[in-house]
Amino acid sequence: MIIDAHAHLGVDLVFEEVRSEAEIMAVMDANNINVTILQGMYGHIYLDEIEDNHNRIARLARENPKRIFGMITMTPYLHDGDFYDEAKRCVKELGFVGMKLHPMAFGCSPENSRTEMMWKICEELGIPMMVHTGTGAPLSAPSQVVRRCKQFPYVPCVLAHSGMLIYADEAFLAAHECPNVYLETSWTAPHHIVHAIKTFGSKRILFAADEITNVATEIGKYNSLPISGEDREQCFWQTANTVFGLGF
Repeated sequence: MIIDAHAHLGVDLVFEEVRSEAEIMAVMDANNINVTILQGMYGHIYLDEIEDNHNRIARLARENPKRIFGMITMTPYLHDGDFYDEAKRCVKELGFVGMKLHPMAFGCSPENSRTEMMWKICEELGIPMMVHTGTGAPLSAPSQVVRRCKQFPYVPCVLAHSGMLIYADEAFLAAHECPNVYLETSWTAPHHIVHAIKTFGSKRILFAADEITNVATEIGKYNSLPISGEDREQCFWQTANTVFGLGF
């Protein structure tokens, strides 16, 4: 079984990318991906557009039960009440399983006071936080999550890309400091994945691809690693299943 814990659907106004439902499902089928956790794209600042993006993910999830799950994606600069209401709707009504903070795309570091609201909501709703790390430093430096992770020790925090090679040491530092930090390995060097598994155990490491053009590469990377079959299975799906509470 393989769970891709990080994929995108829709129109991105920041990075100028477009991903369709048909593309997502075709790549899943071609690469034997059993489950994908989908998040929206970036640059949408109006609540109605954000709601539409979430509804689009939810519709695909309804059409593909237990194959597609949603992740909340919206700017932390929304009014507090609007942000809370939409996050609650996504979890309680749409069945979403996490929340995403992209410091570069949102222009908002985890250290920014606006993000405290996001962690509080994750704690209340019982969902993990995923934080983009790597490109966009210093806002996206992995060390930026440490204070929030210590402030909210019961909220799992998934570091997307594990620092993206150049900030891998910071990702490892955050994982050392905070037992609620998990390392997501898209765009991560193979030797860093091996180091992370040896250092923290495979129960804190999870597979993801981020981009549909990267799915086959990320799978091949894991299949080439000098790790046990048990560790590979743990990273491929079991960690994500536990962190996001998917119920498999």
